[in-house]
Amino acid sequence: MKKSLLKLALAQAVVLALGAAAHAASDASDRVDTSALDANVTRLIVTLDDASNESALRADLDRAGSAVGRRLETVRRLATGGWLVESRGDAKREAALSRDEAELAMLEIARNPAVRSVEPDRLLKHTFTPNDAKYPDQWAYYKSRFGTNTAGAWHYSTGAGVKIAVIDTGITPHGDLDANIVGGYDFISSATTARDGDGRDANPNDEGDWYDDGECGDPTGAPSSWHGSHVAGIAAAVTNNSKKGSAGVAYDAKVVPVRVLGKCGGTLSDVAEAIIWASGGAVAGVPANPNPAKVINLSLGGPGTCTAASSMQTAINTAVGNGAVVVVAAGNDAVNVATATPARCNNVVAVAALSSTGSLASYSNFGDKIDVAAPGTIVSTVNTGTTVQVAEGYASYQGTSMAAPQVAGLAAMILAEGPFTPAQVENLMKYNGTAALDCAFDAVKSCGWGLIDALHTLRAVGSGYNGNVAVSPSPANYVKPTFFENTNNYAVPANGNVTSPNTVWGQYGANAASSTTVKYKLLVRGGGLVDATKFKIELIAADGSVVKVLHNNTASFVTTQTVNASGEIADGLWKLRVTNSGSAANVNIDSWSIGFPSIFFPL
Repeated sequence: MKKSLLKLALAQAVVLALGAAAHAASDASDRVDTSALDANVTRLIVTLDDASNESALRADLDRAGSAVGRRLETVRRLATGGWLVESRGDAKREAALSRDEAELAMLEIARNPAVRSVEPDRLLKHTFTPNDAKYPDQWAYYKSRFGTNTAGAWHYSTGAGVKIAVIDTGITPHGDLDANIVGGYDFISSATTARDGDGRDANPNDEGDWYDDGECGDPTGAPSSWHGSHVAGIAAAVTNNSKKGSAGVAYDAKVVPVRVLGKCGGTLSDVAEAIIWASGGAVAGVPANPNPAKVINLSLGGPGTCTAASSMQTAINTAVGNGAVVVVAAGNDAVNVATATPARCNNVVAVAALSSTGSLASYSNFGDKIDVAAPGTIVSTVNTGTTVQVAEGYASYQGTSMAAPQVAGLAAMILAEGPFTPAQVENLMKYNGTAALDCAFDAVKSCGWGLIDALHTLRAVGSGYNGNVAVSPSPANYVKPTFFENTNNYAVPANGNVTSPNTVWGQYGANAASSTTVKYKLLVRGGGLVDATKFKIELIAADGSVVKVLHNNTASFVTTQTVNASGEIADGLWKLRVTNSGSAANVNIDSWSIGFPSIFFPL
């Protein structure tokens, strides 16, 4: 009997131990980001609850290193608070881990509950696609439709006094850039990637990012892009200087070039520390930035998550806390931006690209994380060299990389007109844009609040609107009602309901009116009359609240109604919800519209 009890106790102990181990593994996996692992992982970023406790981390690295047959060594503590860890073999040389080895090492490190997160120091690249086709020079600035109305906005602001950090491939000498460049830094820590032989230094000169066939995981190779110079020229090229070249959006702003991308791209750790430094934050071993930027442009990215504890999110939060607006290109993979970093991170202005006809560009990422959009094709400043620098020149590129600096330039124009928080700047751009043709909030491929409109935005700033949603523009301006309509058909199910969304934009953050007008139309498929007694119709505001029951199972419909919606913010995704209590499933919402007073400023 005693032996049986002993066996039972031992069996229970084994079960409990296995359960505890499984629970620990589950907890560890929650703190490990394997979404961006590739075939060769050399460095990891480990963030601890107590980042100064390197001695405790040492035991975790030894255990993980033994599991994969490598030595895992700390390289340095990052400005984000995490530790940069390198996999090494003999003679202290880098020794890449396979994907499986890296995942095992990360899980082993994360077994320590004091570890907040473990992520690969993944490679990020610029987000553009060169395009040799000829386009009218910088049509986005002045085109009457599908442009950004930047030319008209120059009457109100040119970005004077604001600094824009362009975190990219660096900068090249150029007659349309030189006068607007201040300071800068080279944050590339790898001498091979940097090509200048000395790693990090105070010279952000672009040494070229070309690579040969078979390098960087590409069988065909690529010439130097001079991507940083192209992006900088869009944001703030010198303008009206008797040159035949390009104009910048915020042409009286200054650009702080920060080099993070070189041969094959750049690392997450370098980019994260560059973001912090650009905004005026401290980075160990790097002199303080004498030119802290209030706008940061990131026309770069890669796959991966962006959790609260990640290095990228920490860096972005630090920059925003320092008062910087962080503008990020959405990426050019034609996928949901939820898979792209840093565009998927919180506290950024994520920018999609539109075509010359106002539609979502075929290459642009999309989704709920997109904030605004801008044209994706534009001529700007480059160098003519295919590898090293040769001479200044101009080229038309396309990509979300080109859309983002247009938004960064507009942010600088806003900031030049007064003190605004990053959130206020973002709201001003959102609430004063133009709905895109095929990628509104309710579209499968959403581009957020749509195309930025620099002229309307700067007029809103001039009217006294500061970007807070509770503040309305000056009543001195005249108003004109504007209607927003959804003409898509939505089938109403039997004994169920359906909602038809309607994107409202350009209301400057003001509340809806006490005399908001709503119209709707229901049709029977195949003809006939709708039995009104079977239907309930509700107007739902952007915050999800029911503003009014427009119809409630009575004998007849009132298809045009005036609604008091003054307690609701006008901008956002409104809905018409139709509920069918009957058994017939042959009714459609044919169309519906909502009308708000909108502010229109005279020229």
